[in-house]
Amino acid sequence: MSTSAEGSVIKKTHCQFCSNMCGVLVHTENGKVMDIRGNPDHPLTRGFTCERVRIAPKWLYHPGQLKFPLKRAGGRGEGKWRRISWDEAMAEIGHKLLSLKKEYGPETLGVFEGTYRGNDYWPRARFFSLFGNPHNIFAPGIICGINDMAINMAVMGDVTTYGVDMSNSKCVVYWGCDPSESNMRGWAGILRGRKKRDIKVIVVDPRQTKTADIADVWLRLRPGTDTALALAWLNVIINEGLYDEDFVEKWTVGFEEIRQRVQEYDPARVAEITGVPADLIVQAARMYATSGPACMPYGVAIDQLGLNGTRTEQCKIILRAITGNLGVPGGHVITRPGEPVNGGKFVTEAELSMMHLLSPEQRSRQMGFDVCSLVTLKGWSLVEPLLERTYGVPAPVTVQIQAHTTMLWRSILTGKPYPVKALLAWGSNPLAWAGNTKLVFEALKSENLELHVVQELFMTPSAQLADYVLPAASWLERDLCTNMMDFGSLLLGGEKAVSPMGERRDIYELFRGLAVAVGQEDHWPWRSTEEVSEYRLKATGLSFRDLVDRGAVFPDTFDMQPWKKTGFPTPSGKVELCSTILDRLGYDPLPYYEEPPESPIRLPGVAREYPLTLNTGGNFMPMFHSEFMQEGIGAREKHPDPLVDIHPETAGKLGISEGDWVYIETRRGRIRQRARYNQGMLPDVVNCEASWWFPERPPYEPDFSGLFESNANVLTLDDPEWCDELSGGWCNRALACRIYKAPS
Repeated sequence: MSTSAEGSVIKKTHCQFCSNMCGVLVHTENGKVMDIRGNPDHPLTRGFTCERVRIAPKWLYHPGQLKFPLKRAGGRGEGKWRRISWDEAMAEIGHKLLSLKKEYGPETLGVFEGTYRGNDYWPRARFFSLFGNPHNIFAPGIICGINDMAINMAVMGDVTTYGVDMSNSKCVVYWGCDPSESNMRGWAGILRGRKKRDIKVIVVDPRQTKTADIADVWLRLRPGTDTALALAWLNVIINEGLYDEDFVEKWTVGFEEIRQRVQEYDPARVAEITGVPADLIVQAARMYATSGPACMPYGVAIDQLGLNGTRTEQCKIILRAITGNLGVPGGHVITRPGEPVNGGKFVTEAELSMMHLLSPEQRSRQMGFDVCSLVTLKGWSLVEPLLERTYGVPAPVTVQIQAHTTMLWRSILTGKPYPVKALLAWGSNPLAWAGNTKLVFEALKSENLELHVVQELFMTPSAQLADYVLPAASWLERDLCTNMMDFGSLLLGGEKAVSPMGERRDIYELFRGLAVAVGQEDHWPWRSTEEVSEYRLKATGLSFRDLVDRGAVFPDTFDMQPWKKTGFPTPSGKVELCSTILDRLGYDPLPYYEEPPESPIRLPGVAREYPLTLNTGGNFMPMFHSEFMQEGIGAREKHPDPLVDIHPETAGKLGISEGDWVYIETRRGRIRQRARYNQGMLPDVVNCEASWWFPERPPYEPDFSGLFESNANVLTLDDPEWCDELSGGWCNRALACRIYKAPS
């Protein structure tokens, strides 16, 4: 904290509007946020911010922000509330949880949570472990990274997807992502880097984007066929000997098995599957393998493919391993928790989670334990001892596991495989992010659900169906002390810029309050987030204030290739190109391609009625998922309407002009968005924006803030039989649809 010449107080923290966590200086006057700027002295971000920071003050002081606890006073969804105290709310919720636990077992409780942005996950994990709950966690992460973490651990132990050294890369592959809209720091970095040196850029995307416009090679594949394309890259690289022979010989197992598998995916055959010309497939594979060091920044689109999502990620891990792009400048960096910081060890989230309290029998009660085994406690239990052996601390657990989300809605409605009677959501709006919105709505509205608690910033559509709505402290109103979910030993710290408005509380205070209410108080000795932070930092010799002042603290030493000393955290100690973990779980240990559930090849009859292929998603600045939809903040003013990208020729044949309102329809329902021409879109593919709702519209029955009008998840496919077998992820891409003009 410092005081400027004008007398305003400057607080140091990190912007937590996305997971990039850029260091910022928050200028306040009389306890109010006036301005936010990038911190030029931050060792990682060095003053960078994106346009979201500029809207933060208006966002924080928007009149729609929740400030006090509310309890439902009428029918669910009627909008009748009465204000209560936190003590009342905790006592009533705690009493109900204990009653439901006694009648149905601790697994009857499920939790929703959102994208990581500074909130710790260990308080939820600790509460669940002590409650006896088998971590019935339902979150959008299963189609946004959790499956990727799990397959990384199954193949090589370490999670390397997110540790990319773009500053030294000579080839960057953007597969299923558009950093020009979703990752402004990365986008600025690639533009700046290309001015200084030759960087090859490969883009895999059926849409034309700003990122595709700068590509050396742009692969416009048929949606849902990514795994086939990745296998074709492996075919070229292996058959042409473009791999790192020394690394493959010393540090991998299963090379002969993957060599045999990829013979099924020669470029000519894959060209027929994907629609990408064979010569472009070969060119891209050679460019990636020979232009290195190379990296593949994370792209969420792959994780939303349903059947093929995690298998594509498996191929990408194999690609970066055999081409020598692990543990090298410009490639993928291995970071591990437990490394000394300032001479001591920071207490990890896993150490605070108390997973050891859950017996194998109780773990097996996790929803989907035997269905999407890779991401459940079944898969995690196989990698747990390997990770702990290598890291020297308990295995990361807080976000690396998840239950089967699409089974949840059916469990609430049918009681099978067992009844889920209580839900707790924090920072999560499932009516916007979950597949098959109509089914989600039916479940959240059902009388079978006896308790629904939401902690939120705004009254979202999901909160409108809650029994209790609790006000959450924003990132400007809470302290920050994190090692980024145990991904490594880098520590980030920040102080609350202003005192919480009204009676808002942070996530630690929420779960501690619930813990006290159900009799766990002895296990929660710290009364605040700052107290916990001091405890976690104690062995390092750093105080919380020290961490805040420095912004980021790095481990004392960093070994780019730690496997040479410890081996990889796998059964063999090597990268398992043919995965032992997958084999033990009963899955094919090698990647393979499967035709998407609603492709014209699999369902030609459906394709005649729904002739276009729909992708949903595609981020746009400054929005983030279903946030910033409120008018008056500055985001909706820039992007007032939801948009569907369509090729001009396709639109012309359908009588659709640019800017027209159109209906987009699948077998699940229809929504309305504005048409936007995209000259580079594949002619038979359209892409509609996801997660739209309209806070300016009437809340509660019957409109629920326009929930069903433009929300792409009305259209998405979540039938369990078509979910990713490894993760339970549902299909947001490659859906059969039709489009026609709607009334203005």
